[in-house]
Amino acid sequence: MGISLYVTLVVVGVLSALLYTPVKRGVVVLGFLRPIESWQNVHGIENRVIEDTVACEDLHYHEPSGMLYSACGGDLEKAATWFPGAGSLGHPENAGYGSLVLINPKTFKSQKLTLTGFEGPFVTHGISLYSPPSDLNTVYIFAINHLPNPLWTESSTEPKAASHVELFVHTVGSDTAKHLQSISHPLIRTPNDLLALSEREFLVTNDHYYRHGTMRLLEELIQAKWANLVHVRINNATNATAAIILDSIPNNNGLGWGPNEQILISAATGGGLYFARLGGEDNRTLSVTHSVQSDGIVDNPHFFSDPWAGLDGKDYSGYLLPGLGRGVGFVEDYQDPTGKAPLASLVYYLPASAGKAEGSRKQKPKLVFSDNGSALRGATTAVIVAIDPTTNGGKREGWLFVTGVIAPNMLATRIDFATALA
Repeated sequence: MGISLYVTLVVVGVLSALLYTPVKRGVVVLGFLRPIESWQNVHGIENRVIEDTVACEDLHYHEPSGMLYSACGGDLEKAATWFPGAGSLGHPENAGYGSLVLINPKTFKSQKLTLTGFEGPFVTHGISLYSPPSDLNTVYIFAINHLPNPLWTESSTEPKAASHVELFVHTVGSDTAKHLQSISHPLIRTPNDLLALSEREFLVTNDHYYRHGTMRLLEELIQAKWANLVHVRINNATNATAAIILDSIPNNNGLGWGPNEQILISAATGGGLYFARLGGEDNRTLSVTHSVQSDGIVDNPHFFSDPWAGLDGKDYSGYLLPGLGRGVGFVEDYQDPTGKAPLASLVYYLPASAGKAEGSRKQKPKLVFSDNGSALRGATTAVIVAIDPTTNGGKREGWLFVTGVIAPNMLATRIDFATALA
């Protein structure tokens, strides 16, 4: 007994020393010190609810058309009972039939696209857009689909989910999106987000090694480098090649474009935003240049390019870091069948200078949006659409669109740039 106790104490002591820093950091990022009861909301000048935008995890602004694109689960009950992206694998028979949705940022109206050549289920997660430079009215939409695995049984070793990527094509102004193909590969295991490089090539993050259970939680808590990022090239309608090109970021999650083809990668439960460069077509390696730390979870990062930069001598371009305000308890709250368990939200902003290694050391993310779950349930993505100052009395403002994977609606809040982003 004595020897056993001694060995146990030594092991605990060693593990505590090894894990102290990541665990301490995790306490801050996961919101253990941010009780929901004393939450302080930070909103803009006014809020607008976007109707018919249920459980929309990701959101992208297509600048040529001026429209926002999203993929929405559409059913909170189904999303709560089957969503492998949150480790919810209890009811594969209840997989949802989601949709691709357009949002007009001027009218705040949403439009569900009719998906032709596609039957579903469609359990939505991350998406990415690509328009050929020669044809900006054509939009290729890559979308994660967390399908149940038809080969899984209680006695099998097969995973419950057979997640893969769907590819659609949409013409700006139409109300349809044509399904082109489904892309599967053994390296696409726990996909979260995508970054389209062309209509035949994309990056995808596997956000965990473990699909569910205690080891998945441990993976997040100790910030284990078990996740990876994969490059995929579509060869034809039935074949794709893939390779792991980065495996050094724990819990790599969201992907986005920065300026000058910079690639953004979030380390969700680590609260980090990583900046990287991709090699040429013949050498698709990914090199991380630097990172910036946030005090909250970082889900899908976005870069806001200020279209009116210089009008008043100021450029408000910068990076948005949205995420859950309290990751602690997320799995239980996510699976609440009533869809009412409060999920707090945080959105941070970094000026464009943070995208340069030499400028990032002085930058601390600024909080631009915070909610206790009453106006928005669990932020996963945020995008700014600027308001033309010539139609706004010269005021430099914009709409911050925030959405969440288990939110009953998307929210737009009007922000004053000098107050929120300066």
